Amino acid sequence: LPGQNSQEAVVSTQSTGEELVGRWGTGQTAATDLDGLTPQQVKAVLTLLHERDSATLGTVATLDKLFSFSAYKNCDILAAWCRLAIKVRHKPIVPVALDFVTRQGRMKYVRPIYRDLFAWPEQSARAVNAFNEKKQFYMGICRSMVTKDLQSILVSQERMG
Repeated sequence: LPGQNSQEAVVSTQSTGEELVGRWGTGQTAATDLDGLTPQQVKAVLTLLHERDSATLGTVATLDKLFSFSAYKNCDILAAWCRLAIKVRHKPIVPVALDFVTRQGRMKYVRPIYRDLFAWPEQSARAVNAFNEKKQFYMGICRSMVTKDLQSILVSQERMG
């Protein structure tokens, strides 16, 4: 932020993020919540919501209506949003997430989103089909790692089921 040294900016970013995570985690949202935030701050807030299990399905639906996160072009924000929305089982995110991972070849985005989708029982088959259709598009290491993730999830599901 202008006029602040880097440590002050970090503290300001953390307190803004913490405040939003706290409010959004209880369903309190406002159309002005993102005013003045950088893309990195928006991503950080979404990531914190995901990590802390603080969002509900209703909150995610409201956030998408307010901020159209599912239509974001910033890959870091969209990836964080997809992971959060998948975690709360927001069904409208599935086609968005699958489109994103089939267009985006970077493993830092592709692998966690596929892993999340593979672990969602109602969407797992759809995610597996999408991966199998597009796996030649991915670099070898990405394809290999996602395949290992898929096999690991399938094995754990067999043990549980």
